[in-house]
Amino acid sequence: MNIAISDLLFPGFTKFALRQLNPKYGIEFFYEFGKDYYWNEELRAWGERELSIHGPCVAINLADPEQTSFLEIYAQTFAYAKMCKAKFVVVHTNEAVIDNPKAAKERILQRLELLFKLAENYGVQIVIENVGLIPKQNYLFTLPEFLELFKRFPQAKALLDTGHAHVNGWELAEVVRSLGDKLIAFHLHDNDGNGDQHLPLGQGNIDWAPFFKTVKEYAPHSTLVLEYCCGFTNTKDLEAHIAALKEKYAI
Repeated sequence: MNIAISDLLFPGFTKFALRQLNPKYGIEFFYEFGKDYYWNEELRAWGERELSIHGPCVAINLADPEQTSFLEIYAQTFAYAKMCKAKFVVVHTNEAVIDNPKAAKERILQRLELLFKLAENYGVQIVIENVGLIPKQNYLFTLPEFLELFKRFPQAKALLDTGHAHVNGWELAEVVRSLGDKLIAFHLHDNDGNGDQHLPLGQGNIDWAPFFKTVKEYAPHSTLVLEYCCGFTNTKDLEAHIAALKEKYAI
């Protein structure tokens, strides 16, 4: 398993902290939050390491019928992913649910079909993330429906967001087993089950031991992206945290 850090932990001017991250760890970055000239400078500073890109999830909502520029925006994302040799691009199926769930799901499926064709043109791998939270009333694809996406789109790979899954009552180890070889990446973060808090592992109530045991069996070559939003202000302390996790869970 490879370990990567999401730049969600170091927003704005604090983002320069990632330049100090050990190159054995990958970086996943939110491409929509910076211009190409900005990311070009960061890529040079980050050096050779595994990269992945989080696709647009603030400016783009695939469930919204009024947002018709999604292909143009994703084309820019895929072009940059190709340039920097990103391992994958994360795609959210939806943010807010704009109209009735049935219509929203049909629209998303149609748009995912277009996105996969577009990604193929750029030679980019899409991973579909489980999104939506029951407390926020934007939970659109249930677990069976999420699993069905990978039958409908055989070219798709999966990214399991542990925080989202926990809030929605999914049993993490069972989801890992169900996704099998479709699962190539994770967003790892903790919470108390009531909201998407993006806490460091161990600060919520997720039971991590059975999760990691199952990951080692069913997704041993996956990328573990620590998608924290708090808890660390520098990479030295973050790397100490990672070392403790590796020792505790033998990863």
